Amino acid sequence: MENEKTVKKAKVVAIYHRKGGVGKTTLTLCLAFGLAKKGFRVLIVDSDSSANASGAACSEDITKTIRDLFLGVPIGDLIYPSIDPNVDIIPSCFALSTIEPMLISEFSRESILRDALESIKGKYDVILIDTKPGVETIPTNALCAADEVIIPIFGAFAMDIMDQIFSYFKALMSPRLNPNLMIRGILLTKYDDRTNMSKKIKKVLVKRFGNKVFETTIPVCIKLEECTMYQQSIYDYEPGSTGAIAYMEFTEELLERWGWN
Repeated sequence: MENEKTVKKAKVVAIYHRKGGVGKTTLTLCLAFGLAKKGFRVLIVDSDSSANASGAACSEDITKTIRDLFLGVPIGDLIYPSIDPNVDIIPSCFALSTIEPMLISEFSRESILRDALESIKGKYDVILIDTKPGVETIPTNALCAADEVIIPIFGAFAMDIMDQIFSYFKALMSPRLNPNLMIRGILLTKYDDRTNMSKKIKKVLVKRFGNKVFETTIPVCIKLEECTMYQQSIYDYEPGSTGAIAYMEFTEELLERWGWN
């Protein structure tokens, strides 16, 4: 392993944006496999009913998913190996969306995932939660389970609702939910430094959020989409691509911010 650094309990990181299409799943996968290449043991929790991370990363046939967790199945029964030996995954499914109305009357429904993860935190260095867009019970569970959150941003349409996102986080930071939730940072994805729009978005974000904006930006890279179809990480599929290089730079920047380098 390139890095023997371990922690007593896993750091739990949610990848969240209220809207879809900003690159949450790509970020989750590339960060997971990037951390694995640095020698860390990682668990991906796919809490998005699109199940895109599950289809791209799970290396075995899926019979149980995160939906079963909300129905009382022990979390240890839901962990599958991924395409990388240092990464495991709890997969999702389309039927996850049907669990929302069933949880309305559930006591402490916001903490189901957090409580379940406690029993396995000692097995991993990092747990990454790929969230579904929105503010319903499932994404709330993900953010209540997280130590920190990373927000991918693509385009002005995603930037325009940052006030709503931060208001949501503020509500989640109540003593009853997750008072210690930290906003780790904002990552610009699908970034094209040749366009004035991309430059303007970055300038506005930096002016408003300062060092909460990661220095690394993720360029538009078709290889990032292709590799998921072939169930390979970007680092194995096209290690010299701009996407692979940028995501490894982001992984290293994040490790630096954690003080793990």
